[in-house]
Amino acid sequence: MTQHQMRRDALANFLRTRRARLTPAEVGMAPGLRRRTPGLRREELAVLAGVGVTWYTWLEQGRDINPSPEVLGSLARTLRLSPAETDYLFRLAGSRPVPRGTIAPAEPPAALVRLVRAQSPWPAFLIDGGWDVRAWNSEAEALFDFSRWEPEDRNIAWIMFAHRPARERTVDWERHARRLLAQLRADYAQLGGNGTAGGRQLAELIHRLRDHYPQANRWLDEHQVQDRSNAPVKELRHEAVGLLRIEQLTLRAPDELQLLVLTPSDEESDQRMRLLGHTVSVG
Repeated sequence: MTQHQMRRDALANFLRTRRARLTPAEVGMAPGLRRRTPGLRREELAVLAGVGVTWYTWLEQGRDINPSPEVLGSLARTLRLSPAETDYLFRLAGSRPVPRGTIAPAEPPAALVRLVRAQSPWPAFLIDGGWDVRAWNSEAEALFDFSRWEPEDRNIAWIMFAHRPARERTVDWERHARRLLAQLRADYAQLGGNGTAGGRQLAELIHRLRDHYPQANRWLDEHQVQDRSNAPVKELRHEAVGLLRIEQLTLRAPDELQLLVLTPSDEESDQRMRLLGHTVSVG
């Protein structure tokens, strides 16, 4: 059996099990008589999803057909799939998962906040899909002064341009500011652009940077795009501990949250970084 056939069979099994768990009452249908299984019938699901009964039957039989992203989205909504299940459905069908573009909850999960604090003595902070900083440890406070900002301005891209101490601490600030804007463009596209809530949040941030900072406006017009992988070593010159050569590790979490951890790239930076937490306290 080929890998392609195995994936089709897995897709067929997944659809059958998810259809079987969905009751008529959950979709506003009367249960009816002589129903041998508690779940929906194939023809019922096909009608609700707006697809042909024969075509859907072939899909559940593992035949070699290629559903469009629009059809997969309709099936996911009809089957009441979770975001993870929807991604799984798209991947089994050989299609790229749709961007979720969600906005993070008002309060980040307590477990993630604990994870941020546990990264000490390395600076760490949690950002949402709009790049707003949601949690941080004392070492990150020493570098970026997050507690001094109102929540609406506590954004890693905004601080990069608006906070003079952060600019002065960053060696070769222009190079890193340009890279940050290129990453901002990449995240905007990954979230689905203006078609999603998260994408619109980043679009507003981009417009705000353009309006307030001519440099940002000029560099954004270059349309550079980069992700956070393979980021170069960054140098920060902190007034209390001296020069820090750091690398950035990015870990993605649910709801478009991202944990960013700054680690030392050499032994000297390691020793100096361990002193950061003693220079401030998180408010």
